[in-house]
Amino acid sequence: MKIEEGKVVTLEFKVYDAKTNELLEDTTEVGPFFYIQGFGNFVPKVEEALEGKEKGFHTTLDLSVEEGYGEYDEDLIVEMDRSEFTEFDDIYEGLDFIADMDDDTEQSFVITKIEDDVITADGNHPFAGKDLRFEVTVSDVRDASEEELEHGHAHFHGFDD
Repeated sequence: MKIEEGKVVTLEFKVYDAKTNELLEDTTEVGPFFYIQGFGNFVPKVEEALEGKEKGFHTTLDLSVEEGYGEYDEDLIVEMDRSEFTEFDDIYEGLDFIADMDDDTEQSFVITKIEDDVITADGNHPFAGKDLRFEVTVSDVRDASEEELEHGHAHFHGFDD
C-alpha cells in the first residue's frame, strides 16, 4: 500500500542535531510514531518525502531550521502562577501540558522551572532552532478508519505479529 493522503503511516526514526550529530530522539526507545498522511500532523518535509512510498522504505533527510520546527521563539517562554495549575495532581519540571491561548488556539508547553508559585514554561518544540537529520523507516501503511479521519489523528491499534 502506498503512502498517500488519508493513510496511517507508522514510522521508526532517529532525529539528530545535524550540526553536533547528537541523537535527539529515537523511536526504538519510545515506540513507533503514527500519523495520518496529509493532515499536517508531522513535519511537512518528511511527509512530502514519504508520499507514494511503501512499507520498508528507508531514507535520510536533512532539514533546515525552517523546514523542521522553526526558529526558537523567546516569546513562547512564559511565567505562570501556580494557581493556574489546579487541574493537575502533580506539577514538576518536564511536565508537558496544553494551554488554551487568547486567539482560541492550543499551544503545547513544557515546564522548565518552578520557583515558589512562579511556573516557567516553554512553548517551543524541543527541536526548534536546530538543523535536523531524520533517519526514517516506514514500518507500516494502512487505511485510516472513519473515526481516525473524523478525529484528524491516528489511533494506536497494536502490532501484527
